[in-house]
Amino acid sequence: MKHLNFHLLLLLSLLAMGCSNDNDDSNSVKSRTVMVYFNAENNLSSFAAEDFEELVEGSKDLADNCNLLVFVDAMSNPVIYKVKNGEKEVLKSYETDIDASDKDNMLEVFQTMVAACPADEYATVFWGHGDGPIISKSPHLSTNENEPTSYGADHNSNKSYDFEDETWIDIPELASVMKQLPKQEFILFEACCMQNIEVAYELRHSTKYIIGATSETPSFGAPYQTTTKIFGYSDVESACKMIVDDYQGNNNQWEEWRRRYKINNVCMSVIKTAEMESLLTATKEALNTISGSKPLEVSTTFPADSHEATSCIYYYKTDGEINGYPILYDMNDVMLHNLSAADYKNWKDVFDKVVIYRPNTGDIRDTGNCDWFGGDTYDTFIITTKNFRSFYLSDETFGGVSMFFPKSEYKPQYTNMNTRMYDYEWCREVGWKDLGW
Repeated sequence: MKHLNFHLLLLLSLLAMGCSNDNDDSNSVKSRTVMVYFNAENNLSSFAAEDFEELVEGSKDLADNCNLLVFVDAMSNPVIYKVKNGEKEVLKSYETDIDASDKDNMLEVFQTMVAACPADEYATVFWGHGDGPIISKSPHLSTNENEPTSYGADHNSNKSYDFEDETWIDIPELASVMKQLPKQEFILFEACCMQNIEVAYELRHSTKYIIGATSETPSFGAPYQTTTKIFGYSDVESACKMIVDDYQGNNNQWEEWRRRYKINNVCMSVIKTAEMESLLTATKEALNTISGSKPLEVSTTFPADSHEATSCIYYYKTDGEINGYPILYDMNDVMLHNLSAADYKNWKDVFDKVVIYRPNTGDIRDTGNCDWFGGDTYDTFIITTKNFRSFYLSDETFGGVSMFFPKSEYKPQYTNMNTRMYDYEWCREVGWKDLGW
C-alpha cells in the first residue's frame, strides 16, 4: 500500500508540472525556455521598460517548468535577466554597450541564455523595430548604400533619437543565428511588418511556428501580463493562436490608441513552417500561369469594385515620391485577383496549410480609417503621408502574410529592391529570374 501511494503521488506530481495549467494533455512533461530579445536602444526604450515590467508581472502565472529569460538593451549597458514568480534575477550584466543588431553579439546572447536554462523546448520573442524584408537607402543610416532595415534598431549610443550610428540586422543574418540554436517551438515578432513570406521562408528550419503582424504594430506591444502564461502552454499550435487573440482582444491599451489615432487593431497571423516548401512550389506554379510580358509585373491595381477598392491589400509603402509606392502586398489578395478561380483554389488549399490562423480585424471602409497605423493619421509620426484607403479588407481578401512583388516603379530610393531581394531564398527559388527579373 505504501508503494502504491508513493507511485500515485509521483504520478500526480508529474502531471502537476505541465507547461499549462489546464491544457496539457500529454503524458510526458517537457521543460521550455522562452527567450525575449529587447532590441530597444532606440525611440522605443520607454515602451520596452513597460513591457518588461508586464513580463515580470505575467511570470507569476507561468508554469514551474517554464523558464523566462529576458535580454534588455535599452538606455544603459545590456542585461540578461531570469524572470520567475514576479521576481527578476540578473544572470549577466555587460560591462560595456554592445550592438544588439550584430549577428555575433546576438548569437552570444542566445547561447548564454540556452546555457543558463537548458530545456527540452525553446521559444523566442524578438522585440523592436521591423520592416519585414525591406532593404533601402534609409535616411537614418550614415551610409548612402542600400542597407537592411529588417529588424533592429540599435543606436549604439544609449540615446533614444541618435540615428547616426543606427544598425539593423537583415533576415538572412538573423536566420543564420537561429540555425545555430535548438529549433524553436515558436518565434513571436513584436516588430512591424515581420509576418512576411520571405522572412518566414528564411526561418523555416529554425522554428515550427511564426507569430507576427503583416502591418505596423503599436509601440505598447502585447499585454504580457496575460500573454506570458501562454508562452508555456504545451499545445504549441493552440498557444500561438491564443497569443494572437490575447494581443488583439485583451490589450487594455487599445482603447486609448483608438481614441487618439482612430486605429482599430493590427493584422496578425500564425504561420506553420512545415509546409513552406509546398507553398513555394504552388506559388511558383501560380506565377507561371499569369500572362504578361517579361519582366512580369503582377497586377496589384484594378478598376473600382463594389467596395470602391482599387488596389490589393498592402502593408508598407516606400518613402520615395509624394506618397510612396506600396511595396509589401497581401500574398493572398494578389493571387485572388490574378489567378483563375480553379488555379486560385489549388493555390489556396496549400496556402491554408501554412497560414493556419488569421483573424480578420475588420475592414477600413467600416471605420473610415485604417485598422493599423496608416491613413491620414500616420503623418503624425512620419512626414510622408501613407494613405492606406484604396483597398478592401475582408475574410476573402485578407491572407495574413505579405509578399514582395518586383516592380519597375521602385525608384529611386528602392531601385535595388528587385535585385537585392535575391538575398532571400524565397525570391531566388520562386522563379522571379525566369519571369524576367
